[in-house]
Amino acid sequence: MLARLVDGARVVTVDARTVFGAIEAVVELHPELRVHIFDEAGEVREHIACFHNGSAISRDHAVAPDDRVTVLQAVSGG
Repeated sequence: MLARLVDGARVVTVDARTVFGAIEAVVELHPELRVHIFDEAGEVREHIACFHNGSAISRDHAVAPDDRVTVLQAVSGG
């Protein structure tokens, strides 16, 4: 679902020092993501999972150039 909001891109490249900074940078490029990523208080929604180079991490985790941050939206239902 999130990919369609970034014009179908599987990768969006940004400069950031933390996972949260990377998410904010992507949202700046694609403002329609904001309601799907952040809650009304500006916090990352609970159903959003973040990974750094394949490992689950917190939003404050530091990142370096060429690191990969993956943001996934959990899907549930019956």
